[in-house]
Amino acid sequence: MNPKTKQWLAGGLVVAVLVLPFALRGLHSEGGTPVQVQAAAQHAVRPTILASGTLAYGTEVNLTAEVVAKVDRILVQEGDTVRQGQLLMTLDPKIYRNAIDREAAGRRQGEIAIGRQRATLRLREAQYGRSQQLAAQQLIDRNRLEEDRLALEQARAELATSGESLRRAQAVLGDAYEQLGKTEIRAPIAGRIVDLPIKVGETAIPSTNALAGAKLMKIADVSALIAELKVDEADIGQVSIGQAVDVYAASYPDTALHGRVGKIALAPTIEGQARAYKVTVSLDPPGSLNLRSGMSARADVYLGDGRAQLAVPVEAVVEESDDAPVAGDDAAPKQEVAKATAAKLHVWIERDGRARKVPVTTGVSDDRWQVVTSGLKAGDRVIVGPAKTLRRLHEGDKVTAKSAKELEDAKDEGSK
Repeated sequence: MNPKTKQWLAGGLVVAVLVLPFALRGLHSEGGTPVQVQAAAQHAVRPTILASGTLAYGTEVNLTAEVVAKVDRILVQEGDTVRQGQLLMTLDPKIYRNAIDREAAGRRQGEIAIGRQRATLRLREAQYGRSQQLAAQQLIDRNRLEEDRLALEQARAELATSGESLRRAQAVLGDAYEQLGKTEIRAPIAGRIVDLPIKVGETAIPSTNALAGAKLMKIADVSALIAELKVDEADIGQVSIGQAVDVYAASYPDTALHGRVGKIALAPTIEGQARAYKVTVSLDPPGSLNLRSGMSARADVYLGDGRAQLAVPVEAVVEESDDAPVAGDDAAPKQEVAKATAAKLHVWIERDGRARKVPVTTGVSDDRWQVVTSGLKAGDRVIVGPAKTLRRLHEGDKVTAKSAKELEDAKDEGSK
């Protein structure tokens, strides 16, 4: 092969390499790139915050002892339903009855002492009266009269002291009766016994610490259920009273318990370096679900009001970026060099069989829908896929709308 022929072949190969992609693109565009199209429309968009926590009964009361005594009788079992004021447990009352007997004896002694001092007072009053008469007749001297007067005042003082002692004895006796009453444990609310850790013969002690004997039992109103969630500090600012929440208990992961935010803690709980805020959610009655206090749960806290807004599928929104000027480029102004890469959003729409790029401004989104606040109007035919096609589209490309099934069938055919 002569050199001239080789040059012609090399030149033809270069031309083929350069022209072939455009030729193939033109051939492909004759029928149009297959795309999936969906009209922009009004949709209910509900963004959520994820949280975790536990279930609890709406009202739970831990019963603890107020006196030290051995458990004498337990009149209920775990799971029993009780009414308010019902006797649940008795503690050994012996030492408190002995205290009552002792203080009652002291009160009786005080009453006897007061009776005696009242008689003494009457005697001193009579004696001082006679002394006044004798002194008026100058039958006794003034010193004797003064002695009788002082004896009368002393009798009055002793009677007053005995009266105070009697009142103190009555108060102590009242305390003893109150302590005896605390040996009877009664239900402060109506509900169900959900925990009964103590046994007959064990010693109950008045303490709020997790000590043996400190906790007698727990009563809960099982008709009301709440969820106590931990919301990260980055999200708590978006949570407010009354927001809708769906809670999923670990034992029923696919069943939503509907509720609303009832309380938001003002102070955080700190675990290591993480900070979270406790959010209490009041749940609707669980129906036939067998739920218990302490079950772990996850939750979706809905931020929006669920009203319909113009939206498109989230996968239809494409992000592109314009690079900022290179740092140190003398041709670029200093303020431009400092700017970070600016992100822009757009969607592709199908108009007269062609792809058109439309810049958009977006709002809130959820797992499915992205609100578009400007750039689109209801009815615009938005190209939503395939994802690879969205990344490769160019302004004016010819496109053909296909259903999701047609696209999938074409993909399967091409893989054969």
